[in-house]
Amino acid sequence: MSGRRWMAGVLASGLFSVAGVAQDVVSISDGRAKLMMCSDLPCVEAVVDGKKLHLAIDTGNPRSLVDVDLVRDEGLDTTAYLGRDGKPVANLSQSALPVIKVGTIEIKNLPVVVAHLQHMVAGNQMPEVDGTLGYEVFKGKILRMDLHKNTIEISSGGGCVGGTIALKTFGKTGPPIVTTTGFSVNGKPVVAQVDTMFAGSMVVYPDAVEALGLTAATKTKEREHFPFTDGGVDMLKSTAPQAFAGKSLGDQPVYFATPGMHIPDGLFEATVGMKILAGRVVTFDFAGSCFDLGA
Repeated sequence: MSGRRWMAGVLASGLFSVAGVAQDVVSISDGRAKLMMCSDLPCVEAVVDGKKLHLAIDTGNPRSLVDVDLVRDEGLDTTAYLGRDGKPVANLSQSALPVIKVGTIEIKNLPVVVAHLQHMVAGNQMPEVDGTLGYEVFKGKILRMDLHKNTIEISSGGGCVGGTIALKTFGKTGPPIVTTTGFSVNGKPVVAQVDTMFAGSMVVYPDAVEALGLTAATKTKEREHFPFTDGGVDMLKSTAPQAFAGKSLGDQPVYFATPGMHIPDGLFEATVGMKILAGRVVTFDFAGSCFDLGA
């Protein structure tokens, strides 16, 4: 859930741009590729200078992330990753990958945060991937993930249907993340973050519980552990009817925050993850600011 997961506070405090690294504007071509699952989360096989990598699709973070070894092996220039105080953040740097190929999709001049990623994988704070593609790479494009046929498609133009996408900060000091209208829980509409790196269904945050009529559901004793959220966290687990665009999603699990979890300070009500998206056609229209969840 947002840049508030692994390395959350660090990434949230940094800069958007890759300052000081010579680069052209990032671009991504239209095309298609096979969609896979890495630690039960969506990922793609990418090729960088002949090397095959598994990159997670991360709609919960604007920035893309790669391992320090890749940047070293490619001999790419790096600069310090600066926090909000203007000082370098330890163990992080910034760079740009000249060309990435994902099926017939080509990404050029991709800004990346460089970290000791495999240490995080080994510590079970990150899925088994070689990096991530943050949602900023899809700016101005339509990202369609068919989680039934296991394909991913990047396209330009097209109609705009479904919920309305807005980039809201995760908390008053957090990074901007992808939210949409269209979802409801317990018969009441919510503005929800859609996070492909969250393995659960819907998390309802504390400020929204009473208004959504879910106070009794929070009394549950059942819990579920999510290793890649906030460095590993238990959430309270109950059930409640959920829907998108008026179409029922059934009585899905609904989760509630426990102490220590990052919450969005009332800026939106919920986060939706892969238990809802699985097996469906998921469309993020970053050109028309629309989100759709097909059968």
